[in-house]
Amino acid sequence: MTKLKLSTIPDDRPVKITVELPGAVHRDLVAYAELLGRETGQIVADPAS
Repeated sequence: MTKLKLSTIPDDRPVKITVELPGAVHRDLVAYAELLGRETGQIVADPAS
């Protein structure tokens, strides 16, 4: 009789994490999003959302 080997099932569920960043990093991300939006012509969502 052949032995069956089961492999692990990949866990690909999304995971939500929360990170606290200094205010300066947030301002830089907002400025980057605005520049990116102007360059691509697309609306870039607020980095905090």
